[in-house]
Amino acid sequence: MLRILPFKGIIYNKEKVGDVSKVVAPPYDVISPSEQDFYYKLHPYNIIRIILGKEKKGDNLRENKYTRAAQFFHNWVYQGVLIKEKLPSIYLYHQRYRVDDRVVERKGFISLMKLEDFRSGVVFPHEQVFPEPQEDRLNLLRTCSANFSAVFSLFSDPERKIDSLCMEEETIFEFEDSAGVKHRLFAIRDKKVIEEICICMQKKKVFIADGHHRYLTALRFREEVKKSSYSLPGADYIMMYFLNMDSGGVTILPVHRLIGGLDLVQTEEFVKKMEKFFYKKPFREHEDEKITGKRLLSQLERGECLFGIYTKNGGYYLLFPKKPQIFSKKIKSAILDDILKGLLKKGELRKGEDIYFTTSSFEAVDKVKKGVFQVAFFLAPTKIEEVRDVALSGGKMPPKSTYFYPKLWSGILIRELKDAF
Repeated sequence: MLRILPFKGIIYNKEKVGDVSKVVAPPYDVISPSEQDFYYKLHPYNIIRIILGKEKKGDNLRENKYTRAAQFFHNWVYQGVLIKEKLPSIYLYHQRYRVDDRVVERKGFISLMKLEDFRSGVVFPHEQVFPEPQEDRLNLLRTCSANFSAVFSLFSDPERKIDSLCMEEETIFEFEDSAGVKHRLFAIRDKKVIEEICICMQKKKVFIADGHHRYLTALRFREEVKKSSYSLPGADYIMMYFLNMDSGGVTILPVHRLIGGLDLVQTEEFVKKMEKFFYKKPFREHEDEKITGKRLLSQLERGECLFGIYTKNGGYYLLFPKKPQIFSKKIKSAILDDILKGLLKKGELRKGEDIYFTTSSFEAVDKVKKGVFQVAFFLAPTKIEEVRDVALSGGKMPPKSTYFYPKLWSGILIRELKDAF
């Protein structure tokens, strides 16, 4: 059974920090080194210092980016930069954004959720994960004992009963980020409403959309606490964002693949080998690169072809499977990743060298034109029904199969494990 609870969130004190947009940041795993520098300079109390601290020469077990993160966190609480709410609440987190020339408003809520193993039949992952980020997040959790951003999850409620209960009671803050996404945080204080939401969620199945590493890290930390001599009841819970997948507010962007480390001859041979699996059809390029990308993605989304491909010398092609029946029930990212590993004769492709992921077709083509990578593959976005079905079947999509847009920002709401209830 799914168990969720209200909690006393920790929020930024606007009287101390001023503009909230200057102290929050995107999730740690989408921040580049240059963006890390940007957020460091943006404000002395930006959450970046905690979620993605900088390494320093001479760092050791006693002094490192994780111990500094804990120092920042505890000092900011002591100084009143971060303040704890007085009442246990369920928080509404709304994001208003533009995609494909239309405006969408995504309305979800944040509460605590009792951690469940994946075999429990309550929580379902949909994507394979890399081991390195788990160690990084575990070190941060060990030193800070806090959640600085919510794990993004989905549930199904076609009748939208829970949505109807999530009425805006008290506005905590709102801001607009550099991408034009408007973020708003509200609090539900009414005990009866909170109780009803908790009861309605009890029989729901939860699908992790974004934050697999952090969820797995929380499970590992919980086991560490159980084996230790100290008590930390809050380790049994995680801060979770819940979104009704039937609300119309789910946007999944395509994640394209770029292949690197090939010279001109190798690139031509690689593309030639793809003809073992696909028929190639030239795709006419528009003088405006963005229009080309839109037209190509439109054909992919309609299922008129399986993949698109671009090389510097060959231009754009559409790829049609020679044996459609083989691929009919497989996720497109899994099809492509299996073929790439086979053709490149590598068990694992090194991120940033052998393979690169981007949601932007424009960026993909630009990097190929500049010679940073040699081949770009374009994919249609994964459908929410595919995410649900793969998760329920116990299967896993390859890493970077989905990109739920927009991201949930870090620092919007913080939860300290010692203050669980």
